[in-house]
Amino acid sequence: MFPPVVTDGPEGTVVVLRHLGGAAEAEALANALTDARFAPFTAALERLDAWCLRAAPRWAGLIAPGVLDVTHGDLFGPLSTEVFEACLTLGKRRAADFAALRVAQYERFLDLFLTRLDHDLAAGLPDVPGLDGPVSGLWAQGDETHHGGGRVLRVEFTGGGRLAYKPRPASGEVLFLADGAEGAPADSVFALLNSLPAASGPVRLPVLRCRMGQGPDGADYSWHEWIEPPRSIGILRTGQELALRGTVLEPAAARRFWHRAGALAAAGFAFGMADLIGPNLPAGTRPGDDGPLLYPVDLEVYFTDSDHLSATGLVQDPAGGPHHVGLESVPRWCDLDGPPTCWTVGNDGVLRLARRTRPVARTWTRSVVADTAGRVGYGPYLDAMLRGMFDAWTLMCRNRERIAQFVAERAPGHVVRVLARPTREYADALTADHDDVASAFAPDERAQLARGDVPYFFRTADGGPLQALRKPGGRAVDAELPGPAVGRTPTAAVREGRRLDLARLGLALRGAVEHVFADLAGPDVCLHGDGVRIALHGPHRGEVSFDWAGTGRRITYAWDETRLRLRIDEMSEADEPGGSRADAARAGDGIRARLLRLGRVDAALRAPWAAGGFTDAQLEERLRRLTDAAADWLDGVITEHGWPGRRLVGPEASAIAGALVQHVEDRTDFQRRCLRLVELAAADGDVPLSEVAYVTDALRLAEGREQVYGTKFRRVAGELVPCPIEDASHVDARRARVGLGPLEKYAARLRGRFANADGVSVCGTRKDSAT
Repeated sequence: MFPPVVTDGPEGTVVVLRHLGGAAEAEALANALTDARFAPFTAALERLDAWCLRAAPRWAGLIAPGVLDVTHGDLFGPLSTEVFEACLTLGKRRAADFAALRVAQYERFLDLFLTRLDHDLAAGLPDVPGLDGPVSGLWAQGDETHHGGGRVLRVEFTGGGRLAYKPRPASGEVLFLADGAEGAPADSVFALLNSLPAASGPVRLPVLRCRMGQGPDGADYSWHEWIEPPRSIGILRTGQELALRGTVLEPAAARRFWHRAGALAAAGFAFGMADLIGPNLPAGTRPGDDGPLLYPVDLEVYFTDSDHLSATGLVQDPAGGPHHVGLESVPRWCDLDGPPTCWTVGNDGVLRLARRTRPVARTWTRSVVADTAGRVGYGPYLDAMLRGMFDAWTLMCRNRERIAQFVAERAPGHVVRVLARPTREYADALTADHDDVASAFAPDERAQLARGDVPYFFRTADGGPLQALRKPGGRAVDAELPGPAVGRTPTAAVREGRRLDLARLGLALRGAVEHVFADLAGPDVCLHGDGVRIALHGPHRGEVSFDWAGTGRRITYAWDETRLRLRIDEMSEADEPGGSRADAARAGDGIRARLLRLGRVDAALRAPWAAGGFTDAQLEERLRRLTDAAADWLDGVITEHGWPGRRLVGPEASAIAGALVQHVEDRTDFQRRCLRLVELAAADGDVPLSEVAYVTDALRLAEGREQVYGTKFRRVAGELVPCPIEDASHVDARRARVGLGPLEKYAARLRGRFANADGVSVCGTRKDSAT
């Protein structure tokens, strides 16, 4: 009901300490509310209380007791906070006018919602389990409003079911995501794609139960199945006694997740979807799902035309822009939303209210996904992500005419939102003096801003006139905006599938690679996996090839900063599924034999060197020459065959390859490349996850950074101790995620093994490593 109390947080954020509470603060707040400035606030509460007293008995069979009560913070908190802040930031007259306006809007909004719910319960809500009994909970979205104070509501039923109520005309979820009855014809574009035979590989796109309203004004609102958070939740990062939690998946599940996310990215690009930013694209799970998916739960903008994947909101624009995109690759502390004003505690212990100027630190996110090795985003699974994009794109290209016909039949009557400006510009205007900003907006924008709303414009999916709603349940009227503010609009070329061709996928692939290139082992990256070959030579130059086994073709996309090229080649017999693998087997035998030989020679030299306290310069030089030559050879092996994992060379030889990478000096680019390949192999089950830990720590120490898994030790005052560890208090949790035992037991084992080695070592050089 009131702004939270905050303090300084990590990375320039503020942290919510608590909400007002306790007898002392309650008394102080009661005294403060006697100030004349808060008269509009107390009047608003009294008016809302009177509405609740009228509405609760009227809707007693529909809404459970206690829900329509002014003390119900989930329903009335956002409005109460808004009015409270207005009393502090606006003059008394403006605050009184604002409070009266917003309360009247909210009453009309709730009256209309209850009428619609009552009607549609009889006429038919989405087929979601648990929509039984009276409504036991209502939660109002706390940020932007539209159409005269309208907010998204979460509706919870006594039977356990949940729905989202969307009081806006844009209907992208129904057109693209609607999941019909089992065995019935596809109800939506994504359901259709999921039902089609695969073209180059499996495709799984998200669907959910949703439908437009059933009342006389049913085109102005919709009901959606509420997507629950994934079951696999873990800690993404910690700091300042905070923990950021989000989706954490085992590597095999993460690979499947990112393949499906790639399919969604391709579909979003193909159908011109936009505004698929973090809050609008949560990871979630529906009953019966075999794992989480990304769900576009706020799909209002579609059929727009762009040549950049960043236009979807899934990835960041290379030219800059908001970093809270749909496919976040960094678990940042900063949240996209937060209360406009907050309480802070001064040095004198007195609470003071001020406008928030820094982002709020989040402790929970549904838009960041990591694996159990601590790797965030799709960078570690780039081959799976790109393969998912290719598999979805080939499916859409192969069925272009059928999809176009389906859209032509279903799209009429659907509505697309037109984003005239970035929402942030409107949000800034709503918290500023309107007299100062009015000249920057068109009359139709100013009228909606004056009502306290984020301006909302729309047109039909076939490109009808620009329109707006004056109020909930009102009639749509034509709107007018100046040319620069018209925004992106639906186009016939996208709607009719005329932009679907094999070459155009290259634009989206380039954008997907650019988004995560900094997370890869650059400057040159070479990856193999899932019938994908990736060779990158910088953030804006590279190529990716896809094996399309059903056609006997290999499709290659190559690009630089100015050009994009498509090449189609015949696949060789050895590349075909079920084709000859004799050459690969012979190559694996040769690589295995050489790795085993290298391991024996290295052990024969390293053991006496360690036993002598790492002081024998001649042995050290022989080891250096051996390691450098072996690294040169291994570099060629991984270029041709990928990482030598258990399937290619067996577990013993594969482990020797990992140890070799740990032992090289002054070749961090090589180590980064190998780490990337080891991560991919671990995700595919071809090497143990512990190998990722060993190579990660070796690379970090070589770069002068702290290790994260505690696998590297040095001798200090005659005792082996771990090299410095980042966030050491959580090291055992990280070790457990990659299959390593507690650090204390590992240290005891090492100390017993190297008890007679007397040298003093330095972390980050070959001498440091007792591993």
